Amino acid sequence: MLDSTTNGTSDGVHYNDRYAGAFWEETDGAFTFATATFNIPAQPAEQNYAVWVAIDGIQHNDSWFSAGINAVVLDNTETTYQAWCYWGNDVPYYFNVTIMPKDVIRASITAHNATSGTALIENLNNGQANVQNLQVNSTLSLLEGEVSWGVMLYQVNDTIPFDTVTITNATAYGPSGSIYKAEGANKLVIKQDNEVVTSVETTGSTITIQHVYE
Repeated sequence: MLDSTTNGTSDGVHYNDRYAGAFWEETDGAFTFATATFNIPAQPAEQNYAVWVAIDGIQHNDSWFSAGINAVVLDNTETTYQAWCYWGNDVPYYFNVTIMPKDVIRASITAHNATSGTALIENLNNGQANVQNLQVNSTLSLLEGEVSWGVMLYQVNDTIPFDTVTITNATAYGPSGSIYKAEGANKLVIKQDNEVVTSVETTGSTITIQHVYE
């Protein structure tokens, strides 16, 4: 998921140029499930961005399994939303789920093993839901050593296209059935021109990502 992982870390904060959010990493055992709820903002986005939940893709970036929402700006006036899932460098799958401003979307992924999994997108406002089962070849095998939730800019150095993104119910199942929530996870923070431009706070299972203005 990450083209380049980080350009510096400090006390569990990992600075990079495209990603803001939180992640756990484990070396003993596997993450098999991750879920989160995204609130679609009422106001149009200024630029394209995505909100995701993923297994692998941060430090373990050879392959990953992720699902989430794209916010796509049309003609600088209208924002449309697409639900998707994606496994490594394979072709993305787009869900047939209608998404409108102020909707609440839940994305969940289950890794059955290193090369197969199930993604579920639910619109909790209109009741629509769609499931996609994925099977990939061994070259895209997961390590299942990480789980993450966050926001991705489409391009390096894009203007931060939001004031606040709130991710709730960020939960994962890890080694030996342990339950992981957002609080206590490592943080991903965006830096541009050596300036921090996002803040990330985690409380319980909630992640709050804000644009830091100069």
